[in-house]
Amino acid sequence: MDTFRSAQLEKSKQMNTMRLALLVLAIAGQLVNADYLDDQRDLSAATSGFSQRLYQKVALGLPSMVYSPYSIHSVLAMASLGARGNTATEMKQALGITSLADNTHEMYRQLILDINSVTDVKINTGNAIFVNPAYKIVPQFVADVESKYFAKAGNIDLSAPGGPEEPINTYVENATGNMIQNLLSKGSINSDTVVILINTIFFNGTWTFPFPKNTTFRRPFYSLDRGISTVDMMNDNMTIKYKKDNSIGIEVVELPFNGERFHFYIALPEEVNGITDLEKLLATPGKVDTLFSGLSSEYLDVSIPKFKTETTLYLVQPLKDIGMVEAFSPGYADFTGIIRKGGVFISSVIHKAIIDVKETGTVAAAATSVVMSITSLKRPPEKRFVADHPFLYFIRDELTQQILFQGKFSG
Repeated sequence: MDTFRSAQLEKSKQMNTMRLALLVLAIAGQLVNADYLDDQRDLSAATSGFSQRLYQKVALGLPSMVYSPYSIHSVLAMASLGARGNTATEMKQALGITSLADNTHEMYRQLILDINSVTDVKINTGNAIFVNPAYKIVPQFVADVESKYFAKAGNIDLSAPGGPEEPINTYVENATGNMIQNLLSKGSINSDTVVILINTIFFNGTWTFPFPKNTTFRRPFYSLDRGISTVDMMNDNMTIKYKKDNSIGIEVVELPFNGERFHFYIALPEEVNGITDLEKLLATPGKVDTLFSGLSSEYLDVSIPKFKTETTLYLVQPLKDIGMVEAFSPGYADFTGIIRKGGVFISSVIHKAIIDVKETGTVAAAATSVVMSITSLKRPPEKRFVADHPFLYFIRDELTQQILFQGKFSG
């Protein structure tokens, strides 16, 4: 009997030890996850601040536009791996990553792994580096962009049929579901081109609550300067997150995609001409993040336009305007982390984005190139949300708080 009790006690002790071990593992897993989220929210804060400063330089004069803050920020962070001295300092300050230091690149590495593992929506982000074999590139730079940004490495072929831009454009088209075409125009690459860095992002999400196609009708849209136009307006009654912020005169709705990790936000000014004040407000550091908080479930009659927008941005001057000056200055830029003898500067930053919002969901894609050269049945809802005048919109990752796409629609 004593032997039996002794065996039972020993077995119980082993089970308790096992439970303790599993508990420790579970807690450790939570701590790792919490650390990851803390890091990602630091990175998204940097991206968001950079994005809104850039928005003030590129979007205010456009009636409608779309861009990917993530794409632009990440490819410039990749380029900063080769920057030294004051060039590096300016780039980090403009990107808002000074306090993150070299951790930025590990944060992006983890984010890329995370985003590309999502299955509820189709989303993929990729990077590439194309080098001119005529120049002796610092091996560590190529190794770093490959390991930290999972960049595909290839050579620039100046003798490629159709021009050296064609293989790179083909890469971009394949990576974005053929949505982004001809990112680099003919003549973009020549013998002075040393390195081209590319980021792509493709997103295809189905609404959690799709709009019925038979409720889409032509409706008036009140534009700022162009009077009243007519657009295809999607409509449905649904319970979604909503808020009305009387302090700044806007309404915000949050439309979830399948899986509910990624959401589409619309920030609609109450006044038809309120978009200008809202845009200026977002220049205040941290203000954009307040749009995404304080929403609660409401049963609404929702009407939003069905639209498709494509934008191409040439970003050298806007980036100079927000403080990234030296990187674009021949003779002053210090990218000795790319070519030790120096002379490399950023000659162009091109960003192309497209978004297609329809009844079933949203498809969006973007690509950014950094070219571096050498010197030389429902009850009727009581409330309505009708986006029939200019508004801002965002596709946001709720887990990491990263704004993947941002834009505005003015009819």
